[in-house]
Amino acid sequence: MIKKNYQEAVARNKRFLKREMMDGILFKATVSQNPYAKEENRDRTWQDRECLAVTGKEWIMSNFRSNTSIYQDIEDDTIPTIYPTLHFGESIYSALLGGEIQFVGSEYHTCSGAKPLIREASDLEKIKDYHENKWVKIFTESAAYFAAETKGDFWLNYMISIDALNLAVELLGTTEAYQMLYDDEVLLNKIMAFGIDFNYWFYKHQKSIYEKNNRAALYDAEFYDLYDKTWYSIDAYTICNPDMYVKFGLEYQQELINRVGGGMLHTHGTALLQLLPHISRLKGLGRLQIGRDLYSGEHMGLEHLHDTRKMTGDTPLQINASHEEFTSRLQNRSLPGGVEYLVHVETVDEANRLAYLAKGYHAPSL
Repeated sequence: MIKKNYQEAVARNKRFLKREMMDGILFKATVSQNPYAKEENRDRTWQDRECLAVTGKEWIMSNFRSNTSIYQDIEDDTIPTIYPTLHFGESIYSALLGGEIQFVGSEYHTCSGAKPLIREASDLEKIKDYHENKWVKIFTESAAYFAAETKGDFWLNYMISIDALNLAVELLGTTEAYQMLYDDEVLLNKIMAFGIDFNYWFYKHQKSIYEKNNRAALYDAEFYDLYDKTWYSIDAYTICNPDMYVKFGLEYQQELINRVGGGMLHTHGTALLQLLPHISRLKGLGRLQIGRDLYSGEHMGLEHLHDTRKMTGDTPLQINASHEEFTSRLQNRSLPGGVEYLVHVETVDEANRLAYLAKGYHAPSL
């Protein structure tokens, strides 16, 4: 294992996911001064390119290995993780269904877009036979490469789920999907119901490729069962009336969470505080990430986290925190418990100092 305190990190993360850490916190660091990072002169020009997860697999693995090596020196709660298939971008979901995908980016990162696939109800029937699609083969070969080359050193992250309204936006086009909230509820519900089966299949497909590696990386069978899940997103709902999430989102995401058996919900957007009361109704989430966007562009402060913590019960939370606010609230004991704090620091020594303090931290009662 890369981390020298890996068994401790697994034990603490396991307690966190089992909702046994309301009196404590997790601390996970990223470090500016990484002596293992490589200085490279790759093209940063943003233009049409091939997917890096296909054409640049060797570089991706080398880059992840050098960057992640820092965790052999840091005794925080990080579970070494890599996300090499991120370079396929969200429109891989459209490509898997026969959509025309296009990649754009630099030699450091690629993402994707695709043309709409559905214009009327009959089009939905055309995309249901996706198991032998050419992009399924391309994705499978890429994911299998990373699973083989990772050799149990890192946990391989799953592609974030594109379901419910996010999937409708991908398959219909953005404007058309939002109009359909009012114009064609029947077709919209059919797309969302299809999305449950499709996303569950894609998660299980990835799981079959990653299982050997991810079991080795997570070290502990119980921890594997708790942690080895996909991510979900509510991004498309953040510009809607929150009632739209209740009407066209909540039940579909709950069903997908039920099938997967947990997972993490990724959130951000200026409407997050209005959406949280509804998101908090989801059952069985392993973690709930709290985004920090405000209307004026700055981050909302950690002071909102106490109200969020009360609203979300014992659901494990995750949030990014600045070094200054984390240190200040750690010292005055105002950080809510049951939360995973992601903090960027300058040095390994500072990461280890904060890790030591975080492990001894006792959260205030709510």
